[in-house]
Amino acid sequence: MKKITMLGMTLAFFATGLYAATIKPEKTTIAVINGEKLTAGDLTTRLWWQNAGTVLSELIDERLLLQEADRLKTTADKKEVQDKFNALAGSIDKEQFAKNLKAVGWTEGDLKDLLTRQIRIRDTVVAVKKVAVTEEEMKEFFNANKEKLDAPEAVKLSQIYVNTQAEANAALESLTVGADFSKLSALKSTDANLRKNNGSLGYVNKGTLLPDIEKEVFALAIGKPSRIFSTGNGFSIFLVEERRKAQAAVYEKIKDELKILILNQAIAKSLPELAGELRQKAKIEVIP
Repeated sequence: MKKITMLGMTLAFFATGLYAATIKPEKTTIAVINGEKLTAGDLTTRLWWQNAGTVLSELIDERLLLQEADRLKTTADKKEVQDKFNALAGSIDKEQFAKNLKAVGWTEGDLKDLLTRQIRIRDTVVAVKKVAVTEEEMKEFFNANKEKLDAPEAVKLSQIYVNTQAEANAALESLTVGADFSKLSALKSTDANLRKNNGSLGYVNKGTLLPDIEKEVFALAIGKPSRIFSTGNGFSIFLVEERRKAQAAVYEKIKDELKILILNQAIAKSLPELAGELRQKAKIEVIP
């Protein structure tokens, strides 16, 4: 079963390593079409008209929920905030993480403030809507989703990723004469996370790789490097370190994760309900 975390609402660019374009002054030229300039202001105006209603509605809901959190004196545990921050920061290379923050004009403190607000809103929803998970609900969910909760066959996989065929050929030749795969990946891989983790991808479940790669990877002998694959904009070599057979889910082993999963689903359902209730009681004036 894939590990379940309770980060709540997070920023997609931190989860995926993608980030928003750097914020630019309104008059900055961002494109030239047949000699005609397109400015950051043109983009901002279009984005405003396309998204203003949705974003404004979300901001109003957030403000109402935080006002309710203030009323209930709901606070965020500092350790939980720091743990969530560390999880986001540790999910990508340090340089990339810093670049992501800079791209949207944020500091680490701004991100921690966001996480704090999310935790306060989550706990407020739990308190007001009396969100809870019973043992009976957990067992019912387990029995209804047992096949999905089973752990599929998996391999502990390492990867070397380089930009050119020539680099890949050289890496494979080095492996053939006895070079250490992890050290070679740390030295030669162009992906920062691979260098940081000595090429390790951890356990990869069957069904998550591209079919042509997966077929060969899962047939590899342990410790023997694969052939060179064309992957993305570069070339990869894989190595299977260990194998793990498919394992049937055992309720007692995953009950804590199940509780978090079901609780998150209940919170996601209850949050808009509470926001709607607060809207009905609030005085909201939208100024055009």
